[in-house]
Amino acid sequence: MSPSRSEPVAVEVFGQPAPDPQLDAVCRTAAALFGVRYAFVSQLDGACQWFLGREGLILPGTQREIAFCAHTIRGAAHVPLVVLDTRRDRRFAANPLVTGAPFLRFYAGVSIALGDGTHAGTVCIADTVPRTGFSAAEGRRLSDLALFVEATLRGRAAQSEARQAHHRAEASDTLLRTTLESMDQGLLMTDAADRIRVYNRRVATLMGVPEALLYDGAPFAMVRAHQAASGEFAHLPDPLRAWLEHGAPEARIYDYERVRPDGTVLQVRTLPLPRGGLVRTFTDVTARRTAESALRASEGRYRLLAENSNDVIVLGDIAMRCLYVSPAVRTVLGYEPEDLVGTTAAAFCHPDDAAALTEHWSQLTAGREGRFVACLRHRHKAGHYVWIEASVRVLPDAQAEDGITFVATLRDVSARREAEERVRHMALHDALTGLPNRTLFRDRLDQAIAHARRVRTGFAVLACDLDRFKAVNDSLGHPAGDALLRIVAARMRAVLRPYDTIARLGGDEFAVVLTYLDEAREASCLAEQLIAAVSEPIDLDGQSVEVGVSIGLTVAADLDCDPDELFQRADIALYEAKAAGRNTHREFEPDAGARIATRGLLALDMKEAIRRDAFRLAYQPVVDAATGAVVGFEALMRWRHPVQGEIAPGAFIPLAEETGLIVPMGSWALQEACREAAAWPAPIRVAVNVSAVQLRRPGLEAAVLSALAASGLPANRLKLEVTESVLMQDAEAVLACLHRLRGCGVKIALDDFGTGYSSLSYLRRFPFDQIKIDRSFIRDIADPDAAAIVRAVVGIGERLGMGIVAEGVETPEQLDLVRQEGCTQVQGFLFSRPLPPGEAAAYIAARADRAGASSGQRVAAAQG
Repeated sequence: MSPSRSEPVAVEVFGQPAPDPQLDAVCRTAAALFGVRYAFVSQLDGACQWFLGREGLILPGTQREIAFCAHTIRGAAHVPLVVLDTRRDRRFAANPLVTGAPFLRFYAGVSIALGDGTHAGTVCIADTVPRTGFSAAEGRRLSDLALFVEATLRGRAAQSEARQAHHRAEASDTLLRTTLESMDQGLLMTDAADRIRVYNRRVATLMGVPEALLYDGAPFAMVRAHQAASGEFAHLPDPLRAWLEHGAPEARIYDYERVRPDGTVLQVRTLPLPRGGLVRTFTDVTARRTAESALRASEGRYRLLAENSNDVIVLGDIAMRCLYVSPAVRTVLGYEPEDLVGTTAAAFCHPDDAAALTEHWSQLTAGREGRFVACLRHRHKAGHYVWIEASVRVLPDAQAEDGITFVATLRDVSARREAEERVRHMALHDALTGLPNRTLFRDRLDQAIAHARRVRTGFAVLACDLDRFKAVNDSLGHPAGDALLRIVAARMRAVLRPYDTIARLGGDEFAVVLTYLDEAREASCLAEQLIAAVSEPIDLDGQSVEVGVSIGLTVAADLDCDPDELFQRADIALYEAKAAGRNTHREFEPDAGARIATRGLLALDMKEAIRRDAFRLAYQPVVDAATGAVVGFEALMRWRHPVQGEIAPGAFIPLAEETGLIVPMGSWALQEACREAAAWPAPIRVAVNVSAVQLRRPGLEAAVLSALAASGLPANRLKLEVTESVLMQDAEAVLACLHRLRGCGVKIALDDFGTGYSSLSYLRRFPFDQIKIDRSFIRDIADPDAAAIVRAVVGIGERLGMGIVAEGVETPEQLDLVRQEGCTQVQGFLFSRPLPPGEAAAYIAARADRAGASSGQRVAAAQG
């Protein structure tokens, strides 16, 4: 923006020249001489024009870019620049100094050179009115005036330079003396005549001479004589003593070290001067030599330690190169020390550890850490990798002459790492199967949840329980059970994909996380494959066994984030799979929890029913296959719920076993059955089913004996029916209990024969009184294969002296067939449904009458 016409264009900055009265006088003379309003002497710098002297102007200076003088100094020295009318000159017509104060219309100026020869200033005249001309004479007068000003300024500059040189000399002398007296070294200079010219007070102390002997011009021979007299040189070698005492030229020793009588170690350096004379420096190196001696001793101890340490010691430079490697490297890494000198750790580091090494070294060299300790794998000379614990420290002086920047100790920790890995593996894996344990499974489940949340993919959680494992474990022993678990774990792992996780949670419980599921049905497919793999027969030391697996699964979405809730859902589905008959899988359904809750309420109602004595027994007759006479009844538990009505035994008996309520229920059934049977005609027996839970818990023998004693029923009229699954749980203890009961006279029957996997082995281990063939074989007895099985069982029973009962006979055809196959007793709806106690007694009487009538008819027929 252009300045206002009423305001001068000026600058006000620090450092502007002070007013000069002499130059102001010259300007007044110039204004009068040329008849102008303004005259001035100016100096220009990079940004401004300053007025050293002036007449008529009130400005201290202007901006260089608008100064007329900026044009003047571009011309030849002492040649005027004349502008008669500034408004007619395109260079200046729009200049603020023309259009505004001081309203210059005429200008004439001559450049002057200052001390450095450059056009740094001008002598100028100006006016507010234009001129028609400026004569050559006027030009010469203005040039002469400029030469006068230039001479004046040059003279001033010379005077100033002289004063400055004098001050510098004085300052230099002062600085030299101050420096000399501040030196820790002693310094002494002699001239060609061997006289002292320069010295400091420190040299008197180090040489052991009084300061009075040291002055400018003093003979240095006096100093040497004093030293010799005081015994300074008494113990020195002859050549050195001759040089120090007499200055003998033939024995000149310019650099030497000597020990003074007071023990000070003095290092003396002598420099000859070009024009004769010497400069001597005296340095007390006692502390340094003592430190060096201690360092040599320390280095000797260090080398002894380094060369006999079991750890590898490495010294290296800033580029991580090894400069020294201790001999222990032969034992630890198989290399000779010289094999590794000049190499870097990065060249031998395992690829998986390279990034960690680089990061540690960067932190170290950046100064953020002074030391790091890390476990890394270093390549052995034999080719394998060794776990090394490296402790690396940066030395305080990284600019040491020997280039050593760091020191490292390398220790072989392979054995420790292996032990740590074993401990870590044990902490996160099952010791028996090697599968992840519950802790690691939870971590993998958390990872699956986080991954699904990021990439929006599905995954599934499976809860798995082996079926019939306890039976195998108890019958064949714990070592066989352990072997079975390892085989099952291997089979399940083989079915799953590499990125899935299977864990053993304990006992025969397993859990699986299936990740990266594109479709939910993939989880069901994998569950079926797991079931198929586990169900294959397993050979345990020549014994073929089969187990199954029940699986509950839940497919999670990206919004599922609670691992406990997910596993609970899988567990609920597992419960459903078990309830569905085992060796199957079920997917979680939202209402499954409600069903389980309903079962929980049913269990509570069962407790109340026991308290209220609300259970009852029904009796299904067992008849002689040949005569049809009643030989016994099987007591069956019944329960009418006050709200739900009649509850099927298949619904409440398994629940009673799960909750343990079967124990008090079983004791009650024994008491009630024995009491009822005591009223039946001898030798009709009553059969009572015994649960696996009753056999596992103590008290069954006492309950049996108590029921017999309370009812008065003879022991041989009570029959206990057990299933193979009962025997397979803690078999030895169960068989011992059954042997004791059988010894008391109680009959023992093996129920549901043919549905298990080791029935024949139990027939060999325990002499049952009866074998009850499962109804599934009787239902299909018309089939030749089923009939053959029944025939084989009958043959086994006859050989072992055991009676055979066919269960589930419902048609006359089935009765005829079981008779043909040799079954001695039958039971089923063909004869009667389960009867209340009163009807059971009436049934006995009716069958007795029918048997009597048939006998009479046979006698009459024989007589006829």
